[in-house]
Amino acid sequence: MKKLNLSFMAMTIISLVIILIITIMAVFAFRNEVLCIENHKDSMLSFNIKYSDLIGSMRFNVKQYLATNDNTNRTKFYSLINEYLLKDNLSSKYRVFTKGQTDSQLKITLAGNDFTISRQLEYIQLNPEEEELYNEFLLQFQNVINMLDETVRTDESIITSAEFENVYNLQHGLMTELSKTYIERLNQEENKVLIHQKMLEYGLVSLTLIILIFSAVTFCMILRENASNSYFSKLYNTVVENIDSGIAILDNNYHFDYMNPKYKEILGISTDNVKRKSIHDTFDQWLAEIIENVALNNNRNEIKLDFVIEGKRKSSLHRFFEIDDGHANNKYVHFIRDISKTEELQQQLKKRLLEINFYSKAKDSFIANISHEIKTPISVVLSMVHFLKRTHLSDNQKELVSRIETSSDILLTIISDVLDLSKINNGSLSLYPSNFSLKTAIKSVEDMFSGQLSQKGVEWRTEYDFNEELCLHLDKTRLVQVLVNLISNAIKFTDSGYVKLSVETLSETKDSVLLQFCVEDTGIGIAEKDISRLFREFEQFENHLTKQHQGTGLGLFISKNIVDSMEGRMWVKSTRGEGSMFYFTMPARKGLENIPKDILSASDSLPLDGSGRKALVVEDTEINAEVVVRLLNDINISCDTATDGISAVQMCKNQPLNYYNVILMDIHMPNMDGYTAAHILKNEIGVTSPIIALTASDINDLIKDEQAKNIESFLLKPFKVESLYKEISPYFQFDSKTDNDMEENPDPVNPIVSDTTLDNPLAGREEAIKNLGGYESIYNKHIQKFKATYDKSTEQIASLLEEKNYGEARRLAHSIKGLSGTLGMLNVMESSTKLEKAILKGEGHDLSKELDDFDKDLKAVIAAI
Repeated sequence: MKKLNLSFMAMTIISLVIILIITIMAVFAFRNEVLCIENHKDSMLSFNIKYSDLIGSMRFNVKQYLATNDNTNRTKFYSLINEYLLKDNLSSKYRVFTKGQTDSQLKITLAGNDFTISRQLEYIQLNPEEEELYNEFLLQFQNVINMLDETVRTDESIITSAEFENVYNLQHGLMTELSKTYIERLNQEENKVLIHQKMLEYGLVSLTLIILIFSAVTFCMILRENASNSYFSKLYNTVVENIDSGIAILDNNYHFDYMNPKYKEILGISTDNVKRKSIHDTFDQWLAEIIENVALNNNRNEIKLDFVIEGKRKSSLHRFFEIDDGHANNKYVHFIRDISKTEELQQQLKKRLLEINFYSKAKDSFIANISHEIKTPISVVLSMVHFLKRTHLSDNQKELVSRIETSSDILLTIISDVLDLSKINNGSLSLYPSNFSLKTAIKSVEDMFSGQLSQKGVEWRTEYDFNEELCLHLDKTRLVQVLVNLISNAIKFTDSGYVKLSVETLSETKDSVLLQFCVEDTGIGIAEKDISRLFREFEQFENHLTKQHQGTGLGLFISKNIVDSMEGRMWVKSTRGEGSMFYFTMPARKGLENIPKDILSASDSLPLDGSGRKALVVEDTEINAEVVVRLLNDINISCDTATDGISAVQMCKNQPLNYYNVILMDIHMPNMDGYTAAHILKNEIGVTSPIIALTASDINDLIKDEQAKNIESFLLKPFKVESLYKEISPYFQFDSKTDNDMEENPDPVNPIVSDTTLDNPLAGREEAIKNLGGYESIYNKHIQKFKATYDKSTEQIASLLEEKNYGEARRLAHSIKGLSGTLGMLNVMESSTKLEKAILKGEGHDLSKELDDFDKDLKAVIAAI
């Protein structure tokens, strides 16, 4: 850049000097033009004087002749006439007006004998107007001459007459006017020339100043460049000599011009003076050939070479590139870096990383296996507690059962926290968004802590600022988990005062909403110095030897990571001894619809009676199988059992394809796992019975998508009894059927009814009213709300399919299937079931027929309500 600047400055100065020279020449040209104009004016004045002198001499000689009668005067008179008329000449007595102002051209012209009036006129250069004056003057001048001649010849009185005086004065006036006009014209031209000359002179001064400035700047830059070159030369020598890389410069014949000390050290060169030595004279033959080959390839990329020097194995990176030495000679620059220590360190790091990955996988595997093994007996404990609570117990026994149930819940929470921690650490924390009522979710959280708050005597406060009908599309379980963690902590550390939950709408659009939650308490508070450690894993501010409160120190860490994964933000404000306020924001899409709470609650609270229908329980653990069978028997569902996947497949082979109303399949089993068994049942045998997977392992979205065609849903162990009943309820909703009906309608999800029945959109109305306790008013209320809620379901499902949101489309179809069955809309239940199964086939499957059938049945029901 500096060289470029200096070149530019030099070119600029040269250009300015050329312009300066041209300007000087132009100034001199204008000056010459001014002198020329002045000479022309002098010539005109000289011309005027000569004519005046000529006519004056003629008049004087005539008067002398008349006075003295001397023929000499007469001869002089005629001699002047002859000189003027015949020789076209004037007296040379007044050749110049001011000799010093006469230019060389006029001097040469005047010096010649043949100088004439005509030639002098050519030099003067009259314009047409001036020529006209001159011709008029010549006419009057000739008249004066003629009158003088006539005076000499005949009439002496003419010279004294008034006529002569008039003519004489007239010619004199014409010459004076000619001179005046000519000189005024030249003055105007001279003024213009002087103006241009003055401008050029100013420009000349400016250019001179600019050149001086540019020259001074250039000179300073040269000085600075020289100083910089000196600095960089010293810096170059210092850096190159001490850099931690080897550098050598070779000529075209691979003779060294230079090598720094590091180059000698890396390649084991002990010779001090290596200049002009070739690589073959400096290195062993094999190493010289390697370096020469690398240079010949002229590869600018680094090349790794391994070799042994002085008994030590070395790894090095080599790089060659060409440079120009400034004299049109190419040189090779050889860079070499010793990476032996780096390679050794990398090998150690790789080994260490493999060990870390091994132990990390072992840890995850241990957590997954141990949690699975712990969850299984906890599931049994919870189920046994359920059975035990239904027996006749004394007050002491009830208290013991309650403590067992509470301890089991605590243990289950700890295991869930550990599993969540494992998911967070390996980046596999999954979210399962669904549509739910925010008000209902918060109400369930409030109910969860009502007894605990009452027991501690802590006041519960709320402050809600959101639309009560707001339906969110979020992972409800994770949102509730965060609220439960925060409220549980607030209650845990608050002995008096209040715990308050606030929900505020920060912003809202047609499709989304931004909410801010705050859990406030009047508990022990947190010291400012501890707040920064609050969201770390396993962080507790109590001494583990004297701790008064239960907990693993994972709740806040997990909650913050959940909020972060849902694109929210969590923070805390707290004062030691005064209480704390835990905030978090939550952006969410709005659900497709605000699901009426009473319809959902009606669906959830419907009595479940299997009426002797059958289920297959596939479970390798005897006690687990016993628990599930007993829970199903309690609601009149008879069960067959299988201890592994092979047994389950064999049992289904010997039965009709829809023999079982539901198959409850454990995943981890000997001989054949649940996934394989479900695949065989669905794809090879063609079983149409729904399969629900029972597992203690974490199930992510990938597994659900992979198994969607084989497994209808997953139920995680340990599960509450209510969760099991809720999961199987869609397949056991028509409890008043007789045994004969069951034989004719073995698949309750897709009941087979007569054509006459199918003609009625509300064919199951009477059954539905019985399920609702026989209250027709409640039934009518629910179907009216069904109409208001699902009137546009066909358009919503079509829109979701167009957006390829198959999960949400299936969820909507599944919801309609369950509610329509509950409300006796058998045609809608059947068409929504087919639509749900068709959606499961995913992209590329034509759903137009299923969607049209569903739309026709739905419109018929809406019209019949």
